[in-house]
Amino acid sequence: MSQQKKPLFKKILKYLAIGTVRTLALLGVVAVFFKIYIAIVGNHTGHTKQIKSRYHLIKLDQAIAEYRLDTGYYPVALMDLAIDSEDPMWMGPYVKEKELTDPWGKKYHYQFFQHVGGYQLYTLGSDHSVGGSEQKQDQVSKGSLLSNQINTLSHAKKHHIHNQDL
Repeated sequence: MSQQKKPLFKKILKYLAIGTVRTLALLGVVAVFFKIYIAIVGNHTGHTKQIKSRYHLIKLDQAIAEYRLDTGYYPVALMDLAIDSEDPMWMGPYVKEKELTDPWGKKYHYQFFQHVGGYQLYTLGSDHSVGGSEQKQDQVSKGSLLSNQINTLSHAKKHHIHNQDL
């Protein structure tokens, strides 16, 4: 009888060992797919934040334009879009206070240039420093003075090159 128990015990051990090996192999495959998924989603998350920041800059440009239409002047600070300035013409809030923060948790940079009659609105991207590419790329709003100068220079360059070709 003890001889019958030994083969049965060996069969159970063999079955458990094979099951354990299969489980570990499956966990290895799942881990590889998980690493691939994290790599892909990580890239898309950064890209998504860039898209969000572009959208926020457009929305802030619109809020600044509405503020200017209502009051007759540009806001001195972005916070003026969210908090009542006690100006009788103020029709806001134009944005929520949380919308003044970029997707990386930093406040959008805003400078009002009274002598020029315009503003500069931008975010420095994920690295919070000037320059960069991909997720680190700086974003300048379309309504900003610098954005208009860049577009004008770009247009002038194309026009100049085109005229030289003639």
